[in-house]
Amino acid sequence: MPKPENLLMSYIVCDMLSKSDQTVAHDAWVKIIEEMSDKFKSAGATRQTVSQIWNREGTFKLGFMWEYKDEKAFVQCQSLFREAEVEFQRRTGIAWKITPTRGIVLTDMHF
Repeated sequence: MPKPENLLMSYIVCDMLSKSDQTVAHDAWVKIIEEMSDKFKSAGATRQTVSQIWNREGTFKLGFMWEYKDEKAFVQCQSLFREAEVEFQRRTGIAWKITPTRGIVLTDMHF
C-alpha cells in the first residue's frame, strides 16, 4: 500500500447551542476560510472537510477535518486558525465549544 500523501491531520468538533447557530456557523466559517484560502495553501494546508455530526440527537455539532503536508504546515496554520476564529466571533458572536484532536495518517484506503 502506498504511503499517504498527507501525513498529518486534525479533526475538530464544535458544539453549538441550536440548529440555527450550527447553520450560521457553517456558512460563516466556510466563507472565512475561502477568503483565507491562499494563506492556508501557502502555509501547507492541503484540505478541509466540514461535516454535520448527526448521530447525537438533540446536539448541534460540526466536524472539521484538516489535512497538512507535514508537521511544519500544521504549526504554520495555527496562527491562521486563531485569525479565523477571531473573525468568526466578530461576524457571528456564536459561542461554540471546540474539541480538537490530531493524528498522523497510518492507512489511507480509497474505495
